[in-house]
Amino acid sequence: MGFNQIIDLNKIYKTTMQDFSKLIASISLTDSDKLLQGWGYNLAAEYYEILSHATLDTHQPILELATGTGRMSAVLTRLGCDVVTGDVSTEDRKNAELRITKEYLHKVKLLTIDMESLPFDNGSFPSVISMNTFHHLEHPEVCLNELIRVHSGKNSLIIGDFNETGFAELQKVYQILYKKDHPQGKMTLDKLKPLLETDYHEVKEIHTQLNVTLIASGKKKK
Repeated sequence: MGFNQIIDLNKIYKTTMQDFSKLIASISLTDSDKLLQGWGYNLAAEYYEILSHATLDTHQPILELATGTGRMSAVLTRLGCDVVTGDVSTEDRKNAELRITKEYLHKVKLLTIDMESLPFDNGSFPSVISMNTFHHLEHPEVCLNELIRVHSGKNSLIIGDFNETGFAELQKVYQILYKKDHPQGKMTLDKLKPLLETDYHEVKEIHTQLNVTLIASGKKKK
């Protein structure tokens, strides 16, 4: 595995987490981040831990969906990656730009994208990431098929969402900040995993504080 196809991110994670913590600290915090950190959680750091299990490189742009408030894009740019990211709405785009920060914004291409019909050719991206997005989707299986379609299979396809603890903590966040319930989604990752396994030779399951993540590799030829 490797960023730049040479550097082993897993080794980097073990030896330079202190250094990367400084980069994480440069990511602007939302109100939800502040609440979560007050309860002992850090989603940006968790994303970095998840990425340490994946195969990525900096030679090709990474497709990251959906943008949301830009947390994953902010982490990826600080690892030296160029990112193509998009969302069906532009509502949070300014917040995403602020989170990514001007210093790293040149590494990100922000698009308006419907995940049910991605505007890319088959196999366009060697690395594809979708974190904490599937619980927002009306038709998650359609979106999954689109992610698989545009993934070349060269590197990892990463799909993650909140675990039981994560959904419980986000429910608290939503009640405090928005006075409403946090969406739970229409497809859990335990139902999504068998679908991935039909298209990939290996699907690793990674557990972190707030998330469960599937990392698929070895895309099967059809």
